Amino acid sequence: MTVTANQLTLQTKKFELDQIVCSSFGYDMTIVEFYVVARMTKASVWLRPIGRTVTGDDGQGEGKAVPDSSWQAPDNNLFRKRIQHWDGVEGISDSIKYFRIWDGKPQYHNTWD
Repeated sequence: MTVTANQLTLQTKKFELDQIVCSSFGYDMTIVEFYVVARMTKASVWLRPIGRTVTGDDGQGEGKAVPDSSWQAPDNNLFRKRIQHWDGVEGISDSIKYFRIWDGKPQYHNTWD
């Protein structure tokens, strides 16, 4: 099942349990991945990878990605990230990816290098 903004109570400033988080990374490409907040403390969140559906692919690997919660990674794939704060908004940044609370909008996705 693909998750839509209508099925969610979108809250875009602070992490909450069961909230969808997206990340993007890539230099020439823009790869989008989705997660659900499975556990949290004041300082950290544990993220569970979930599926994605890419629509509008033009044949060159470019389209819009949305989360697909019909596939969820097993518990041994949960990983912890430390919450960071920027002007009252929570997010996560590491050396490769930027994780943010999904705003309910399809995300630009490009696998063409």
